[in-house]
Amino acid sequence: MMRSDAENTPAKSRPVIKTCLCFIVFLSITLYMIPNLDQTSSTSIDSEAEILQLEQSSNDKDQAEFSGRHTPRNGQHMSESSHELFKKNLMFIKTHKCGTSTLVDVFYLFGVRRKLNFVMFPSSHQLELLNVEFKPLLAPRPGTVYNMQCQHGTFRPNIEHTIMPKETSLYSTIVRSPVSQFKSAFSFFGAEGKVKKKLGSQATIDELIANYLNSHPPPDDNHVTTSLIINSIANDLGWTSFSNRPELEGSTLQEKIDAFIQHLDNEMDFVMITDRMDESLVLLKEYLGWNITDIMYLNRMVSSKPKVTMSDETKAKILQYQVIDRQIFDHFNASFERHIDKIGREKVASQVKQFREMREKFENKCFNKSKTVRGPYNSITWQITDYGRNVNLACTFLQTRDVMLTHVITQLQLSQDYEVPMEGGFKMEEIITKIKHDYDNNEELV
Repeated sequence: MMRSDAENTPAKSRPVIKTCLCFIVFLSITLYMIPNLDQTSSTSIDSEAEILQLEQSSNDKDQAEFSGRHTPRNGQHMSESSHELFKKNLMFIKTHKCGTSTLVDVFYLFGVRRKLNFVMFPSSHQLELLNVEFKPLLAPRPGTVYNMQCQHGTFRPNIEHTIMPKETSLYSTIVRSPVSQFKSAFSFFGAEGKVKKKLGSQATIDELIANYLNSHPPPDDNHVTTSLIINSIANDLGWTSFSNRPELEGSTLQEKIDAFIQHLDNEMDFVMITDRMDESLVLLKEYLGWNITDIMYLNRMVSSKPKVTMSDETKAKILQYQVIDRQIFDHFNASFERHIDKIGREKVASQVKQFREMREKFENKCFNKSKTVRGPYNSITWQITDYGRNVNLACTFLQTRDVMLTHVITQLQLSQDYEVPMEGGFKMEEIITKIKHDYDNNEELV
């Protein structure tokens, strides 16, 4: 039977930057202060009045927004009448180093504004559903159902189907080009640093990667590595349990990969592509019936490292080891084109152009791009503006790590009432000052 290596790369030291109380206060005020960036007759956000709208949408309007116009199946199997159906809820599987933290902030903001219920364990950003039997999930509000799942956890469809029924939930995930995804994970999870200590600081990126990959056996019919760094997308999507199914015993590696991809194709309604993030969000918006402003995101982290070019030989070696992730990416990158064809290429291109113009204006209001600062978890980010701190808290929300926002959403969902007043009788000015204080204390100019 296929066995899988799990690498025990120690997590980076991550200091706690904000207290839960600050986040709870912040989220409660966000419900009232985040501007309602719904589309108007204009094709872009040009006026301050549009950006600074503070009133919330009505429940009826929000419910209408949170309904899909299509029921996709990887660009295929959609009949002409399918637009009359909808997938109300979203089941999203996070994949490591694929831009999912940015996406989860978008999903959290959408859900919090509409008082939706998230599938999660209390105050945990990890969602290993095998633990459900021993550790209860955070309950939805009385008389409601779960609306969103978007945390890290291995995809386990037999459990997912009972929590987020496929009849009413859009099943989605995201994949990334296997070379760039590997390079990001290789650096983020500490493998690059470990090998550099071993080989010396003068070692090239090609030497570092070659040394790391050579410490693992190459894939064959008896073994393939899946970990946080090698074939991590397959690992997140449930390769280990799937490849060990009794009916696959005796199959070649390629036969197992083919069966796994077909399994994912059957389970996932729409697979996003990190390398085509804006197009992915526009398509997702179409499938869920959201407005274009509901998919607004911020590039909160700025890389301070010069780009390092890998040799073609190194890229080929990465693809050899990324044998499962490479084929998953190739399959869903092709199906992505069929999704675009279904929605309409001209329509998608027009909306992507509009979205990028809107996002650039929003980002320029949130950040002072002439200054970079040391942000949460030692990230490098642009300096947030007074507008982002004091006027439009969506800027603050969308640049806050989803790991920290999880604590706030837990408290909101536990309270069973998103409008419950905060203890202490805080005044608006005091809350704004506290949020600003926390960010000032953690901004180290770089």
